[in-house]
Amino acid sequence: MKEYDLVVIGAGSGGLVAATTANRKGLKVALLEKNKIGGECTHYGCIPSKALLHSIKMYEATKHLTENYGLTGLTIHGKPDFSSLMEHVDSIVQDVYNNETPEVFERQGIDVYVNKTGAKFIDKNTVRIGDDLLGLKYAVICTGSSPQKVTVPGSAEIEFLHNENFWSLRNLPASVLFVGGGVISAEIGQALARFGSKVTIFDRNPRILKTVDDDTAKTMIEIFKNEGVDIICPAELKSFRNEMGSVVVNYLQKGKQKEVSAERIFLATGRQPNVAGLDLEKAGITFSEKGIKTNSNLQTSAPNIYACGDVTSPLKFTHAASYQANIVIDNILTGNTIQNDFSIFPWAIFTEPEIAHVGLSEAQAKEEFGDKVAVFKVDANIDRFVTDKKTTGFLKVIFDSENFVVGAEAIGAHAGEWIQLLTIAMKNKIPAESFSNTIFPYPTYSEIVKKAFTRFLRSKV
Repeated sequence: MKEYDLVVIGAGSGGLVAATTANRKGLKVALLEKNKIGGECTHYGCIPSKALLHSIKMYEATKHLTENYGLTGLTIHGKPDFSSLMEHVDSIVQDVYNNETPEVFERQGIDVYVNKTGAKFIDKNTVRIGDDLLGLKYAVICTGSSPQKVTVPGSAEIEFLHNENFWSLRNLPASVLFVGGGVISAEIGQALARFGSKVTIFDRNPRILKTVDDDTAKTMIEIFKNEGVDIICPAELKSFRNEMGSVVVNYLQKGKQKEVSAERIFLATGRQPNVAGLDLEKAGITFSEKGIKTNSNLQTSAPNIYACGDVTSPLKFTHAASYQANIVIDNILTGNTIQNDFSIFPWAIFTEPEIAHVGLSEAQAKEEFGDKVAVFKVDANIDRFVTDKKTTGFLKVIFDSENFVVGAEAIGAHAGEWIQLLTIAMKNKIPAESFSNTIFPYPTYSEIVKKAFTRFLRSKV
């Protein structure tokens, strides 16, 4: 039996950061994975989706060359092939994976074990993968999450799409109904609609994109409808049935039974933590259907075993897992001195235009601070947005009584990039006065942030 200072279970974003960081800091590390290294982000999430969205964005731009960009005289013929598009996406994934193969990490001095049986705990200091038995001082579980299933009449007979098997498609469905109105449905749904599918988004909540600001959601929903996306909500899913090459969805809305059909059904109802098959109880690790329970230091109920990323966190983002992985390694080396803190956590949705957020929402800020907060909004009509014909959107910044930022919401071209300036302002407690005196290059998209600070201060005067 080989002995390790640290065994990392799961080689997604959290696991890779944990393993490489621990290795650089002198620990003897084993990295365990049952599928491909890179996990959800590389193979089924961030990388393929952003490659797809970029290509679709380029295709969409060709439709508006003459009216938006003054390129009169150009004519676009034909339509791109969906199969070629998906092959291109797969090539991007493979390019990224070439930097994440087992050999890459073994050359760094990390022992890599890949076996489809996955890791199983024998006790809190021993784990098995395949025929190999490994001893450990510490472990970190980074097994991620999987698409959540639905169980209504007829669901067992339907071949659903989800974010994992979608990338194997080579024929564009004539119509797709997304069950769930969150991030995946928004990004992939808009892309497929632009490419020619008839897209419907179905959700049980009063509106889709329930995690975003009301003003942001209103703007994005209007864009979706203008692009031909149908939205059904709130509605209660009742059953599925196959019928002549389509799937019929039966649902209840405002007390009435209704039906809608589509060629394919894409399940995007949420994520479920990957805890099955790990034999966590043998290591004394407390867990539930919501994931592995950890304390503020990311320790499980077994003090020498930690967990990070989707398997324990409600914020299921790649950058959340990476952030937590660094905390875990620091806590192993320093004796639990760092706490997991998501109070200043930025995220983005890569629709067009992009949506981004950090800190408190307007509703949360008003609930916490009452009338001691000021909400200031700048529309995306400053010069760079105007030159590029990208004036849909806005930046909303929430200030406390001392002119510090406590939250921000954005929708607009490249919003995922300029939201980070608000994150820096919050993280470093930079007051509006200091930010307004900072020089920004002109004309840039990020100048909208400076405008928010300067106009806010001017309004107070």
